[in-house]
Amino acid sequence: MSYTSQVKTEIIKKTLYTTKEKIAELRGILDVKNAIHQNKIEFKLESIELANRVYGILKEVTQLRMSVKYSISMNFGEHKIYIITIENQNGYNDFIKMLEGFRGEEIENDEERVAGFIRGLFLSTGYIKPPEKEYAMDFFIDDEEMADELYRILLNLGKKVSKTKKRNKNLVYLRNCEDIMDILVMIGSIKEFYKYEEITMMKDLKNKTIREMNWEVANETKALNTGIKQIKMINYIGKVLGINNLSPVLEEAAFIRLQNPESSIQELADMIGISKSGIRNRFRRIEEIYNQLIEENKE
Repeated sequence: MSYTSQVKTEIIKKTLYTTKEKIAELRGILDVKNAIHQNKIEFKLESIELANRVYGILKEVTQLRMSVKYSISMNFGEHKIYIITIENQNGYNDFIKMLEGFRGEEIENDEERVAGFIRGLFLSTGYIKPPEKEYAMDFFIDDEEMADELYRILLNLGKKVSKTKKRNKNLVYLRNCEDIMDILVMIGSIKEFYKYEEITMMKDLKNKTIREMNWEVANETKALNTGIKQIKMINYIGKVLGINNLSPVLEEAAFIRLQNPESSIQELADMIGISKSGIRNRFRRIEEIYNQLIEENKE
């Protein structure tokens, strides 16, 4: 089972949602499936679990008669498609009006309706990658107006949401792990939220450890390269001028470096008993002498 299926299965199994949430969820599914017509509501679902859930919600919020049937699709392998139909009948227009009350400001300013609406879109069009691989939650929506509505709602919630086109569909997506976890809680996937959070924390800890290790390696490499450069200068000075001809403090710095080629500047300073800036100044003077000798020998 894919990670997306795991999340959706948890949401579908949960039934303790308010009536407002259920209607908003239903409206999201019906609209994204382009199911509402003048004389009937008809939509197709490939998941029997989602079909059962939608059918159950419909039975809760309306007394309208409906039919359920299935057909066999051969696209991407043989599988069943479940078709739910509600023909025009007494109470049909009232049901449509009820759904209309879950649009625009009526839904955007109500937390329960927002949660239900996003849940409906996720169940019918959503995709989420396992956090071990990547932080990604996607909504693939055919209708641009509906994609804009979802984008606006997520933006109003303070989420870092983006919108683009992909595979001839409108894609509304989240790439921030905290935003994705907030949506998981909102749409009712509590168990997967805790798993997601745990994996995220482990990844952050691992990345922090790797960064610290890289920093240590970089510092060690830098210290080694600095030591090699300083030893090269000291050996040249010793060959041309003689280390004993340096001032006592520079001679001390030169010999301590020759004896400790891999030590950092701070470690050398501690050995001599001076500050880090003090030892740096000594090696800066040694470098000046080295450069001067190089120039004189060129002539």
